[in-house]
Amino acid sequence: MNLVWVILVTATSVSLGTGLCFYLLYQASEVDSTEWILQHIVCPIIRIIVLLIVVSQVYPAIDAHSTSVDFWRTLSQQGQFNHLLNILFFAGLLLSFIPVASHPVFALPLQSIITIALVFHWQYKESMDSILLLPSIATLLKILAYMLLAYFVTRETSIYLSRRIDRKLTISGSIHLVSDAIYLILQIPVMLIYCSFLKLQLS
Repeated sequence: MNLVWVILVTATSVSLGTGLCFYLLYQASEVDSTEWILQHIVCPIIRIIVLLIVVSQVYPAIDAHSTSVDFWRTLSQQGQFNHLLNILFFAGLLLSFIPVASHPVFALPLQSIITIALVFHWQYKESMDSILLLPSIATLLKILAYMLLAYFVTRETSIYLSRRIDRKLTISGSIHLVSDAIYLILQIPVMLIYCSFLKLQLS
């Protein structure tokens, strides 16, 4: 896995996805019903697709002989892509009803881990009898420590960037999309931590 390439693909996909949401919301800013659909359905789906692109780049860290193509090949079998998309969308919907868990600092790592766990299960289903998908205590502590760091980094960075975007585009409320974009980029270490946990069980 080439970390530079992973960061480049992540930054590009996150920028395009966030830019598309900005554009759609900006165009629909005068139609309340359309804006609600974009905020609660369209943009979350775009975010999930971006998340899948990011995960596909990090996923090969589990096995040195695999590539991101293997990730997409696994999803293409028996409609797994649709299953995963539905699971992630409804997981995000359910989390939105839980005040703390709905925050991206919790929701995105959960969606990332669910994605990796499901694809791993589908790819290595013949070996799953001896493999645990639930992270160990040590792995969870590492993820939680990083999530705390990501929270403080994103909080300070998103305030600065969103103010500049609001002034430049003469809009308000961009901080939510900006925060989501930063959190998506900062998911790479969380994914690597969980992938390392699974890799140790394969070796």
